[in-house]
Amino acid sequence: MSRRVKQSKDRRNKLKPYVVRWTDGINPAAGRMKWLQRSFRYKLEADRFAAERRLEEPQIDQFAVEPMPLGRFLQEWAKTRKGDDYRVGTRKLDQNTTGRLTAYFGAKTPLPEITPMRAEQFIATLSRIDGRQAPLSPWSRARTLRGVRTIFNKAVEWGLISRNPFNGIKRPRPPDANWYYLPPDEFFALLSASKGKRTVPLRAKAIYALAYCCGLRLGEILSLTWIDNIKITRTVNGHTGEVLILNRPGTDDRPPFHIKDRESRQIRVPRHCLDLLIDLKAYNDMTDETPYIVLGAGQYATLLAKWQRFRQAKREWQNHDVANNTLTRFKRHVEWAGIEPQGSLSLHVLRKCCITNWANHTNNPEVVRKLAGHADIKTTMTYYSKVTEEQRKKAAEVTDRLLEVGLSVAGGTYEG
Repeated sequence: MSRRVKQSKDRRNKLKPYVVRWTDGINPAAGRMKWLQRSFRYKLEADRFAAERRLEEPQIDQFAVEPMPLGRFLQEWAKTRKGDDYRVGTRKLDQNTTGRLTAYFGAKTPLPEITPMRAEQFIATLSRIDGRQAPLSPWSRARTLRGVRTIFNKAVEWGLISRNPFNGIKRPRPPDANWYYLPPDEFFALLSASKGKRTVPLRAKAIYALAYCCGLRLGEILSLTWIDNIKITRTVNGHTGEVLILNRPGTDDRPPFHIKDRESRQIRVPRHCLDLLIDLKAYNDMTDETPYIVLGAGQYATLLAKWQRFRQAKREWQNHDVANNTLTRFKRHVEWAGIEPQGSLSLHVLRKCCITNWANHTNNPEVVRKLAGHADIKTTMTYYSKVTEEQRKKAAEVTDRLLEVGLSVAGGTYEG
């Protein structure tokens, strides 16, 4: 059995930048890989040394200890998933993923026996864990694949296996979501919608504007407070405003808020949205005086009672626990405005519309990713950007103009 040898270049080491690392396998005393290394001034020296190490016999028998079984490894891996960074939602996903692995492969299965073939079969045969007969969605299948890759990457890092059997599996492609892009004129129609004497309340307008103009998630909007998250500054030309999305610890009168993907962000509030927030602040100061921006006195009392129950039961609070009937009211207001969406239209779609507007009018995708609060630019560009009807029309006009130029060069003699 030959040694495992790796070569790299350390640009910080000016004298000896060429590094050779090698290992003889699992050290029985330590129960894991022990890597050694040596640095060289010239690449040729490093190449010769690496070749010599590869030809030598390992001094430690890498089969001196039995391969770790899956169940034991998952227990050891779970010990690394503790701390403030791992909230209840992440822990639940971890439990679902490790439960699937144990149920399919068995807790006593040695890690090296989980081959790429068996790994791909595991992903292909995934089913729902809630007992329902409906097929598992591509989203859930892709999420499970991402989870098991993370787990087995740690097994590779610890030297328990030589490669991750899940790395070669293609991620299932979710079906294209048919969501409706709400153009600006229909957004204003939504804000001014009415039915008889009933109109859209000011707080509902603020919710819709914060989603459509600032790209906030519903959980973020419902958790906004005047003290922690909104900064309105008076200037010579009027006012400026910023929304701050940050982690917030729980207090006696407010539950905590946890930012998604650890992506805190600061967003400049557009004027139309800022005008609504200024009006809402004046109204709140005269009436409810609640710490929350879009929650009235009754909603705040309900939230506070729920938070106290969670604290007494020592339950961990999640952002979605701030729940109300916002979606039901939104659908009613869409109907009042006479909007007939060709596809799904929800409060989250308003956020997607905002990100689409940013992507279509901002030349820097990284700026869009940061404003959206995404950890991965692929998420921004794949699921939160949509080709609008106006863009399709412009694309056709570009082609027409090019063809007209080509026809004139050809003498205008084309016959179809």
